[in-house]
Amino acid sequence: MYEMRGIKKNFDAVVALNGNASLTATPGEVRALLGSNGSGKSTMIKVLAGVYQPNSGEILLDGEPITIRSGMDSKKHGIATAFQELSLIPEMSVHDNLLLGSEPLGRMGVVNRKQAQKKVAELLERFKIDCDPEAYVQSLMPSTKAMLEVARAVSQKPKLLLFDEVTASLHYDEIQVLFEVIRELKREGVSIIYVTHRMNEIFEICDTVTIMRGGETVKEGSVSDFTLEDIVYYMTGKRPEIHKRELQDTTEVRNYSQPLLDAKELESYPKVWGVSMQAHKGEVIGIAGLQGQGQPEFIRSLLGAERISGGTMELYGETVNFKSPGEAVSHGVGFVSGDRTREAIFPVRSISENITAGSFAKGNLLKYITPKSIKAFSMNAVEKYNIKIGRLKDAANTLSGGNQQKLIIARWVAMDPKLLLLDDPTKGVDYHSRAEIHTILKQCAQDGMAIIISSSDYDELLDIADKIYVFYEGRISNVLTDELMTAEHIVAAMMGMDQSGETKKGGEQDATGERLAQ
Repeated sequence: MYEMRGIKKNFDAVVALNGNASLTATPGEVRALLGSNGSGKSTMIKVLAGVYQPNSGEILLDGEPITIRSGMDSKKHGIATAFQELSLIPEMSVHDNLLLGSEPLGRMGVVNRKQAQKKVAELLERFKIDCDPEAYVQSLMPSTKAMLEVARAVSQKPKLLLFDEVTASLHYDEIQVLFEVIRELKREGVSIIYVTHRMNEIFEICDTVTIMRGGETVKEGSVSDFTLEDIVYYMTGKRPEIHKRELQDTTEVRNYSQPLLDAKELESYPKVWGVSMQAHKGEVIGIAGLQGQGQPEFIRSLLGAERISGGTMELYGETVNFKSPGEAVSHGVGFVSGDRTREAIFPVRSISENITAGSFAKGNLLKYITPKSIKAFSMNAVEKYNIKIGRLKDAANTLSGGNQQKLIIARWVAMDPKLLLLDDPTKGVDYHSRAEIHTILKQCAQDGMAIIISSSDYDELLDIADKIYVFYEGRISNVLTDELMTAEHIVAAMMGMDQSGETKKGGEQDATGERLAQ
């Protein structure tokens, strides 16, 4: 059994863990480690992984104190970690990443290539990862990288396995594969610490739960003793508000006679084939689907980041074909990515610069902008969207993931786009921040903005969307509205199944993207 007692960790003046942080991992048990962004849960994981050294406190293995000062120490004590940020080396192959540090050796200490290839093939098969072992990791999709991160950790055959939000980039089918592996590891007696922001996963796969808030452990116990409302309460200190889907709220601002966006038989080789979709003023359109079915490419084709190879796209009744995202932005299109570090945030620039980058860039480039106006604009956004910050001049990467994402959304909303595109915007964001982001988006819709949001979490779409388009093999397999918007219908459509249970390749659509009657 592994135990962490009285852990304290400071980063200069910032207290990440206050000395009242504790955690226990029992053999054959999956323990959820929960908390809002900034609660200290990832710091606890990184202390066990040897990334951070605590200022005080103790770590015990079967009652005996152990010291973890590095990743090698962590591995020596039987601990392996799958990080959300990924520890894979992009410039190395899949094969080399999976075996790094645990290569099978033959005579004279030389790598046994036959055994190495066999081991890699078995890992890829076990996790159902479809990729070339010789492919460079940097060329792979985010979800594939995340599965490789997990596979590498599992391959070390640890006594304690740490999962730090590994499902943030995964889709439904990949999560089910992961859960089956976790169940196998439980039966083998492996201890598992599972960090996630997806509440439904806790009740599906976890046995016990430890909840953190403000750098300390506030509650722990059996998952069966908690309701979702209980978990949210201990994470935030507040009982969650019940938000009912009130579609009539935005009805009066919609204009169904003239769609704001009208995509007809849109194609973007090789991922998107004949997709038709309409979005009206004040409407929230959801996009669901398994990983690799064309959702990101479709979103980016609307933005001009992917080339449209067929079909037409109308915006405000005029035919457009954007050659770049800049051209789309100039026509009133905004874009929020779930990949903050690569596509959205300027990490070492200040919070203020990140907020104002969009709005001020749209104006006269020769116009002088006073520091006072920058501060006032930034503070208004921070207060309006409840972004938790230290100082406006602090770097954006000092914020938690949820606050970074709210900052990015604040930047785009301030630019007042007519159409806002979002690609998995709450990936890796805690429950409370996700609810706040949903509130922002719903308010934008009420103000007349058209919103298209793709998400790997169908529960999110059920909460926020007026209509859900489900992608399968680059096409629309079904369009769900009203009473058909259920988890069961989404999952069936994700698999390419119609209501009769038959599997179809894509789906037949009319001119508006609605699925024709079977």
